[in-house]
Amino acid sequence: MKVFILAYTLCSAITGMCNNTMTLPHHFESWTECAKAGAVLTIKSNNMHTEKFNKEKLYITYFCNENHINETTTESEPKQSKVQSSYIRS
Repeated sequence: MKVFILAYTLCSAITGMCNNTMTLPHHFESWTECAKAGAVLTIKSNNMHTEKFNKEKLYITYFCNENHINETTTESEPKQSKVQSSYIRS
């Protein structure tokens, strides 16, 4: 079974620095659900902290990581997760 995990980072356009990447505890069943959740997280965070986002020129980057759970692999055929990114900058 495939699940997608949303990882995100808060960054400053002024300093060029980013906080450590964090993940949501929720697993998503599709890439689309995960990507939408990243967009919603970005909008909600910006709306809740508009003054701070404006003052510090903050933005959030996020990506969805595909994970395989409840699948067995053999040493000769390891499964690797694909990582794809979506970036939103304010």
